[in-house]
Amino acid sequence: MKKSLSFLAIIIIGLLTACSNDTNQYQEVISNYPETIKENIEELPEEFRENIVVPLKLPESYSVIDFGYTSEPINDPDGNIVLTNFIYAGNNSQLLLNTMYGNVSYANEKSSETVTLDNGIEAKVVDYSLRWEDQDGNHHELSLIVPPDTTDTEITIEDLIEIANSME
Repeated sequence: MKKSLSFLAIIIIGLLTACSNDTNQYQEVISNYPETIKENIEELPEEFRENIVVPLKLPESYSVIDFGYTSEPINDPDGNIVLTNFIYAGNNSQLLLNTMYGNVSYANEKSSETVTLDNGIEAKVVDYSLRWEDQDGNHHELSLIVPPDTTDTEITIEDLIEIANSME
């Protein structure tokens, strides 16, 4: 009996440690962002900040350049946060990560391919965007933004999938 209780305690501690390590990984990445971005994130309530998910892996030339959020009431960091967005700049393109909190529907949804992320969640590929709902009900959209005069980009859909896999 004591062995099984000890074993159960070890499993629970292991699960709690694994969950907290994920959060710590995201917070560690954010701690390396530029000061202006960290200051904007610091406006949000601590409970919310602790649950922000960002890519743990980006292509080498990409770095974060902007962060924003939308709340109800507007511009109230203590209000209901409905959207966060991060912009990452690369050599000749940008990545936009939008995370929507709550019910989401996409108007004029084009037919799309479905891919399965490493954690089993299905994501939709629409043009140069990847959309998925995480286990917490948050909706992520990772999009590649390329200037109109650019015909070649270093990022592929497979790269977007790899980035998404680093977020789960």
